[in-house]
Amino acid sequence: MLRWSALGLAVVIAGWLGAEVWRDSGVLTVVLLGLPALVCLIAVLASGSRYARVVTWGAAAVVLGWSLVLGLGVGLFFLPVAFLLAAAAARHDPLRSRPLRR
Repeated sequence: MLRWSALGLAVVIAGWLGAEVWRDSGVLTVVLLGLPALVCLIAVLASGSRYARVVTWGAAAVVLGWSLVLGLGVGLFFLPVAFLLAAAAARHDPLRSRPLRR
């Protein structure tokens, strides 16, 4: 649920800032605003795998780094997305921690 929330928030932020950033950066807007949404999508797609926690930690690190690189501009808007991904990675999932039955 937290991964989906992070993806939704990233898409909403990208849509909200899209027109303003497009006036300033042009085609580069796709990279500036699309990278966090793409990384969140990768975390959502990997949520069913055994590597979900590692992928989500990586996604949180990438979005956090991206928001720091773009720090004084649009990057600060993506900090909540990074925190949501970190919370999703840190959350204990009892279904994944059970030992396999033989």
